[in-house]
Amino acid sequence: MNKIAFLFPGQGTQYEGMLDDLPQTTLTSSLLERAQNRLGHDPLLLDDKEHINTSVGTQLSLFIKGVVLEAHLEEEKIYPHVVAGHSIGSFAAAVAAKVLSFEDGLHIVKKRAELMDNVGGEDYGMGVIVGVNKEKLVHIVASVHSETTPVYIANENAEDQYTVSGKRIGIEVVLEKARKQGASKAKFLNMTVPSHCPLMNDVGKTLFGELEKCTISDPAVPFIGNKRARPLQTGSAVKEDLAFNVSHPVLWHNCSTIMKELGVKLFVEMAPGHVLVDLIKRKYPEGHFFPLSSFSLDDVLFLVKKYKSK
Repeated sequence: MNKIAFLFPGQGTQYEGMLDDLPQTTLTSSLLERAQNRLGHDPLLLDDKEHINTSVGTQLSLFIKGVVLEAHLEEEKIYPHVVAGHSIGSFAAAVAAKVLSFEDGLHIVKKRAELMDNVGGEDYGMGVIVGVNKEKLVHIVASVHSETTPVYIANENAEDQYTVSGKRIGIEVVLEKARKQGASKAKFLNMTVPSHCPLMNDVGKTLFGELEKCTISDPAVPFIGNKRARPLQTGSAVKEDLAFNVSHPVLWHNCSTIMKELGVKLFVEMAPGHVLVDLIKRKYPEGHFFPLSSFSLDDVLFLVKKYKSK
């Protein structure tokens, strides 16, 4: 039987009204009611024009959408053998793995977003670089980084795709140097938060303290951690990864390798977007990829049932 991975995307895939196309079912209504009770307001307001580009609106919308879609797959007896999320996506993955309750996840995700906003501002941000290998990028970043221009390699998404994080003044120089050294893309991301770098160390420490107050269970299926790109089998290991992935690079390229080594052949990515399956497909073209942003829920249910027994 082919193994199935459930994937949960990170920030950058959000859009206004992204919660409007959730399945119109009793299960959706129940989960949205639980979210309203925990948050104290209608969760469907999170993705409106006013809120979707805030950290709180974006991160909670992604979390809620991922949990709701995954719950519908489980309702149809489609269960993952492995779960993985990119950055904020890790929290929905933790709910899917039965590590964290939906309610605790809502609290932690909101807290995470608020703490991140306290670090960020117009002087900070992130950039993406494509077409430069890691060795070359390490050299570029080292030549720019200083106390006044802190800049770090953040996420390692593919062999030739990285993000950098820190002060915009430093990132701008890194992007320019990368272009001169052959990068096919080097541009700022639409973010004012320096995620996945040491500037977020205090956020990680505070989040760990908040997670200590939550009920944490051992994962029902392997949870692929962001920090070390390893399958985590204990609740304490997942808790540590959830808290500190904000201050460490997401090693998504290595996560993809681990999933392949675990025998995963079916990849279901929760909406919105299809970034994660696109990255995996580049190195694992023989897999089967079903992003819920491109397929209907019914189509994914049919295709997964068709391929999982082959």
